[in-house]
Amino acid sequence: MKFLFWISFGILIYIYIGYPLLLLILSKIKMNPHKIDKSFFPPISFIIPAHNEEEVIEAKLKNSLAIDYPNEVEIILALDGSTDRTLEIASQFPQINIKNFESRGGKMAVLNEVVPQTKNEIIVFTDANALFAPDVFKKLIPHLANSNVGCVGGVKSIVANGKVGEHEGIYWKFENFLKEKESAIGSCFVDGAIYALKKEFYPLPKDDCIIMDDFAVSLGVINMNQRVVFEPEAVAYEGASLNSWGEFKRKVRILQGAITSIRTFSIRPVWFQILSHKIARWSTFIFMITLLISNLFIKHPFYQIFLFLQLFFYGLAILGLVFESFPQDSVNKHKPFHRILRTNIIYFPFYFCLTSLAQIIGFFKYIGGKKHPPFWEKIKR
Repeated sequence: MKFLFWISFGILIYIYIGYPLLLLILSKIKMNPHKIDKSFFPPISFIIPAHNEEEVIEAKLKNSLAIDYPNEVEIILALDGSTDRTLEIASQFPQINIKNFESRGGKMAVLNEVVPQTKNEIIVFTDANALFAPDVFKKLIPHLANSNVGCVGGVKSIVANGKVGEHEGIYWKFENFLKEKESAIGSCFVDGAIYALKKEFYPLPKDDCIIMDDFAVSLGVINMNQRVVFEPEAVAYEGASLNSWGEFKRKVRILQGAITSIRTFSIRPVWFQILSHKIARWSTFIFMITLLISNLFIKHPFYQIFLFLQLFFYGLAILGLVFESFPQDSVNKHKPFHRILRTNIIYFPFYFCLTSLAQIIGFFKYIGGKKHPPFWEKIKR
């Protein structure tokens, strides 16, 4: 049992401390810089896929039209079977090229259909709920002047909305750190909220089942011997999930789509990043369980202290779960209680356990044999 205990503990430490530290060291001693031409501003196409985004589409289109760029920007709104007022609202913007697909096929299918129709060779991708800083194109596009760079991603910054937003924001800060260091030594993986690529390297991922579109595009570009790099000053802002259940469902489907991406493209060029950054972290909950179970059978004062700390951590997570299930009106009536339970010491264990469990459930749902549709119910933000 001690062997299982230390293996589980060591892997968890590697995932969240060892790998980031290793990347930090490698980025200092094994840098692989690429030349950035800050005068490279070709005409670009900007694709916004959307399904039933009436709540955010006006703000998104106004934000897109306000972006400062010294050349032509073709803005394409690709509607994926929208049944709300998204088309009606978007039609008020004559500068926007609207492509309305009446039947829903999923984000990947829409992108695969629209990308070949763009008139420019540099394409920027985004989400309908992501708002850009005004200089975002000027930060992203110069990277693509380099013949070895096929794709460049930016920073996804979460606008906090309570504790769900706060901890989702912490997660993305950690993600952005890993991406920046991975990019410094080779290639990273972009986020769908903000990235740009050369049209010739768009990999046309499969779109008949659930797939993580940004991860699939990243792997596809890398498979064509092109680098995928990171620009930390290109920022997209997104609202956080309104509740933890929505974030849980999002994590489940992301894991399902990520496995499809890995099965579609070779991971050989970036196997170490995939193993350390993705697969090991997706397995966090398994190692948490094996650590706890092995600890139960070791009768030694040191290990008993460690067991107490684990049980205390999970106790806080359960307390966070109980609090999360309270009706909001009841919470607001007891503000002192609200302040106590909303502290990081309680809410962080809950969020960490929730997302770790979601990834394992996503894995088992994927291998369950059922074909998963290429689209999903969007969560409230």
